[in-house]
Amino acid sequence: MSTATTGRAREWKVRDHLTTHGWRQVMRAAGSKGSADLLMVHAIHGPALIQVGGTHKTLGPAERARLIADADDCGALALLATPIPRHGITYWQITNGTPRTWPRWNP
Repeated sequence: MSTATTGRAREWKVRDHLTTHGWRQVMRAAGSKGSADLLMVHAIHGPALIQVGGTHKTLGPAERARLIADADDCGALALLATPIPRHGITYWQITNGTPRTWPRWNP
């Protein structure tokens, strides 16, 4: 399986999980050159820009800053979603702090 296929499968898994919690997909950035892989929206929570990664996904300081700035500009949550096989999906709300200070987020 190629890296692109694996990444797309993770994104679909996150999309499908959020959809079951009342979120709607607005867009998916194929080949993601932007700050986020998915833009989802919820009637109560509003929009969320979501970076989807594997179990070892890290966001460097520049990537974090860009995602946070983009989310702030559109009034969205900045999230990192990590699907883990047989364990579900873990969500983190991205903040300006270091990754260990990011709060877990639940849809």
